[in-house]
Amino acid sequence: MLLNALAALGHRGIKTIATFGRAGLMLFNAVVGKPEFRKHAPLLVRQLYNVGVLSLVIIIVSGVFIGMVLGAARLSGADHL
Repeated sequence: MLLNALAALGHRGIKTIATFGRAGLMLFNAVVGKPEFRKHAPLLVRQLYNVGVLSLVIIIVSGVFIGMVLGAARLSGADHL
């Protein structure tokens, strides 16, 4: 009984690690496995900058407005939020 539960736990753990390994290999091949990685690296950096850094303004503005709404709700006594 206990041995079967332990075996099932080990099987799930190995399956999870194998899934992460496959995902890591796919990411590695997508980024580095290109035929001319050195040629395309500046484009990759520029695209990551555009997606990541330039979207920070949207995230910050959204956070400020959400904070203001929660603060106003707290001041008005709406504790259910």
